[in-house]
Amino acid sequence: MWNPIRAVLRSNSLRGIKIIALSLMLVLVCAAPIMLYIALGPEDGNPILLGWLFAAGAMVAHIGFFVGIVLVIWDVYFAKK
Repeated sequence: MWNPIRAVLRSNSLRGIKIIALSLMLVLVCAAPIMLYIALGPEDGNPILLGWLFAAGAMVAHIGFFVGIVLVIWDVYFAKK
């Protein structure tokens, strides 16, 4: 079975690009439950835990995105190879 996380980690991309890709996957995984609940759940429901899951996952993913951008800038402009 194809594993997207393993595919990202084994790619020849810069390490910052890998972190950005993993952060985007994290946002998708954290947003999927609340999106499914909104699409398929009851109309009068109040998914507080799913909202907190999405909020926490989005904050962690934004930090990962920022770290990835800094690493890409570092690798492209400042790293001497």
